[in-house]
Amino acid sequence: MSKSSTIDRIDRSLLARLDPEGKLRLAACLQCGRCSSGCTMRLETDILPHQLGRMALLGMEDELLASKAIWTCASCHTCVSRCPMQVDTPALIDKLRAIAHDAPTEDLKKIRIFNELMLGSIEKFGCVYEFGLMSRYKMKTRDFFSDLAKFPTMLKKGKMKLFPPRTSGRKAVSAIFDRVRNRRRAK
Repeated sequence: MSKSSTIDRIDRSLLARLDPEGKLRLAACLQCGRCSSGCTMRLETDILPHQLGRMALLGMEDELLASKAIWTCASCHTCVSRCPMQVDTPALIDKLRAIAHDAPTEDLKKIRIFNELMLGSIEKFGCVYEFGLMSRYKMKTRDFFSDLAKFPTMLKKGKMKLFPPRTSGRKAVSAIFDRVRNRRRAK
């Protein structure tokens, strides 16, 4: 956490919205830090996985929704696989993303846009199509020239392809996105 906060009272309303049935197992967290030490995005985020759960328990909604953590999470589930108590941090992050309507700062808006575009690319192509993703990101954020000098090097080294990939599992990945959308509608 970037700033220290004083807790005057614990507000349980956030926890009631995020985990009314206790399926996320947030209260079971031992604060051992195994989830955070294995997190693939720990160097890119401002709040570590073990801190997210505790902050949710304490009702620190404003701090959670203003953090980069809910948008930089790769949902790789490494945290859950390392957790001795099986705390479901990625599901917590998904729920926080769902209640975060407007990102308060320009940087967080860009992270949110990138996240949405990346998921859209995965749904459409079965994996990330970097050139298409970055083209759409640049258009949506109007940040056209910040890293333009890197583009020729990325092309030369094969890090970015001009044409979309052809993946055999594209339809299966798209079906997963459809199932998730249908479940959300059913709730």
